[in-house]
Amino acid sequence: MSLLPKLNNVPKYDLTIPSSKKEIKVRPFLVKEEKIMLIAVESQDPKQIATSVLDTVKSCIMTDVDSTKLTSYGIEYLFLQIRSKSVGETAKLLFKCTSCQEENEVTINLNDIKMEVKHAPNVIEITDNISIEMQHPSYISLANSESLTKGTPTEQIFSIIKEAVVSVMTENERIDMREVDSAEFQEFLESMTQAQFQKVRDYLETIPKLTHTANFKCIKCATDNSVLMEGLQSFL
Repeated sequence: MSLLPKLNNVPKYDLTIPSSKKEIKVRPFLVKEEKIMLIAVESQDPKQIATSVLDTVKSCIMTDVDSTKLTSYGIEYLFLQIRSKSVGETAKLLFKCTSCQEENEVTINLNDIKMEVKHAPNVIEITDNISIEMQHPSYISLANSESLTKGTPTEQIFSIIKEAVVSVMTENERIDMREVDSAEFQEFLESMTQAQFQKVRDYLETIPKLTHTANFKCIKCATDNSVLMEGLQSFL
C-alpha cells in the first residue's frame, strides 16, 4: 500500500492545434517527462530528441487526438506552448558572438516566438499531364525516418519529400504513394529536371515553422548580434 498522497491536482490549459484549428486541453510537463527531455537534449541525438518531444506532447494532451496525424509544426507549436505553461515563459540559451566567438547567455521570451505560415497550392504540375499531390508531413513520420535524423542534408531533403508526397496523378490515374516502394520513388525523383525538382522543394519551404530573431550585445566585445532561430531544436 502506498504511504504517500497522490498529486492529482494538475492544471489544464486550452490550446489550438495550428493545422486543424481543433481546441484541445493540455497539462504541464511532469518531472518525469522533463527528465526524459533533458536526457534527450544532452544526448544531442536528433532521433532521441524528436521521440522525446512527441512522447511528451502525447502525454500532456488531455483531449482525444490522433497524434500520428499531427504535423511537424503542430507538435513543435504544442510542445513550446506546453513548455511555457510548465517551466515558465522564458528560456535561457547560449549564442556565440559573430565577432569574437564569446558565448553569451540570452533570455528568450517564448511568447515572442511566432509560427511562420506560408500558403501554397498542394498540387504541383510537373509536366502537362503529370502532377504531384503534396501534404505537410506528420511529425511521427519524420521522427521515424533514419535518413532524416542521421543522413546527409541531401538525404534529409529526399526523406522529407517522400513523406510529403501523397500521390502522383496522370491524365488517367491517381497513384497512391503508399503503394510505391522507396526505390521506385527515388528513381522517379531523380528523373526530374532541376526546374521540376525545384517546384517540389519550393512547396517544402511553405511548411510552417517556429521562427524568432534573437538580438543581443556581446558581453566581451560589445558587438550587436542578430541570430535567426528556426525550428523547435533552436529553442531547446
